Amino acid sequence: MRQVHRAEHLLPGDYVRTGYARFSADGPRAGEYYARIEHVEHIIRPGFVISGAGFGLDPTVKRLVGLRIQGMPGPVLLRAGDHHAADAIDEERQRWDRLHPTWPEAFTPIFVGGELPAVPPSAREGTAGPEEIRSSPGREIERRPMSFEKPASALCVGDYLQTQACRFPAEDMGFDEGFWRVEWIAHLEGKALQALLADPAWAGGKVTLAHVYGISGVLVIPETTVRVLVVPNPERLRNDLDGPWHEKPYFHFDGATVPDENDQRRRDAVLRPPAPADEADLYPSSFSSPDDRTLFMEGVTGIRPVPVSRLPWPHRLSKCHHFRRLEAIEKTYPEDWYAGQVAHAELFARLTPEDFAACPYHQGDWTAIAEAATELAAAELDDDDERQRMANAMEHLGERDREWARALVQDPICWDDNHDSLTNGQHRTCALRAAGVPYLPVEGRYLPDSDPPDAVDARTHAQQTVQGFWHDVLTAVLGPTHPLVRAAPLMVRFPALRRLLFSARRHRE
Repeated sequence: MRQVHRAEHLLPGDYVRTGYARFSADGPRAGEYYARIEHVEHIIRPGFVISGAGFGLDPTVKRLVGLRIQGMPGPVLLRAGDHHAADAIDEERQRWDRLHPTWPEAFTPIFVGGELPAVPPSAREGTAGPEEIRSSPGREIERRPMSFEKPASALCVGDYLQTQACRFPAEDMGFDEGFWRVEWIAHLEGKALQALLADPAWAGGKVTLAHVYGISGVLVIPETTVRVLVVPNPERLRNDLDGPWHEKPYFHFDGATVPDENDQRRRDAVLRPPAPADEADLYPSSFSSPDDRTLFMEGVTGIRPVPVSRLPWPHRLSKCHHFRRLEAIEKTYPEDWYAGQVAHAELFARLTPEDFAACPYHQGDWTAIAEAATELAAAELDDDDERQRMANAMEHLGERDREWARALVQDPICWDDNHDSLTNGQHRTCALRAAGVPYLPVEGRYLPDSDPPDAVDARTHAQQTVQGFWHDVLTAVLGPTHPLVRAAPLMVRFPALRRLLFSARRHRE
């Protein structure tokens, strides 16, 4: 559970969120995304940021909030707005955190214009700090990933920086807990430090500003040593690249310079130790299927043409004109997700052209709609303005069919290769199947160099799906060598036999 507070309402003793959704087979651990605030500093009308520039500022900057958080290599300047804080943290951890602060107990301002909050915020409910609870420890890690130290000014975009040095008890921390990906850096030095820092000597000559995954603000690091991973978890890296925390700077700092990425890499190469040969294999995989992992690691996300016969059958067409017939078929199936999809395939195989015509989703010219949508998707990928203009016009289609065609690209059917369900397109997919459309544009994750299988006629695909399901059921109930396994076609043709099978199964159990 968590609380939500405005930045200006956070207090020392709160456990503010400093991380989010660490992609790992072993996480998250209890309380790992939260760390204790030791000091809160309000900066009134800060002169070191450019007013109105960046996501984290209101148009008129009247106040910034700086936090000194346990275990962090520098203070954090929070973006404006709401922030999450833990409402409960292990009692032994809270006791340990109070006894082992990172920052000096006496408050002195770090930033120009910084001061203690005058009074506790009246708009806030409750006292500072989370409830004390007892947490169960996670599985202890035998070997942790290798890390090394380097100057803060040598940080690179892509480094996994340690922003939480320790969470009590240390042995409870996950594989790469406390390390988060750096998404943006800039440097401040010389006279620019005088506008930022109450005591410019604190910087040690240079300040590194960093956006770090999971931190809703800018980390301000003096020229000290920081710790980064030698080799990050490959699966976590893939996840973080696909879904960055925040791509643009929260603030624009007066006098800040973004270092040359190649220069930073060359400096890092001198400092970074060689990794053990098996370092990447140290991390346990989050995937049980090698194919799923390959799709995650090597796939790309976008719109591509997909054979309609590759797409899963619907799982709940509640608005279908023939929904009552579907419910009757479902009663002859076991109660599970995939069985419901097979029931939809069976309904599809039974419907006649007249049945399809009675459903409003099937009124369009779906063959022409799919062709126009496929051309529009290809034109957008081609980056040809004239081709896009012509493809979007769709002058050969009626107004309603143009809306359907554009929706297939602008509000697409979503499906990742080999997944067992699709979203945002069950009715449209049914209409496309009924029209005999072999391919359609679908958005999702796929392997760019793989060749999709040939399309299969929709009715044939439906019949194969139903017969294959009942073959698997008979095999599971009777055993693979039982002669009645070959009776799967009869189970399809005579649904009453399914009741006899379930009765026999219940009797056996």
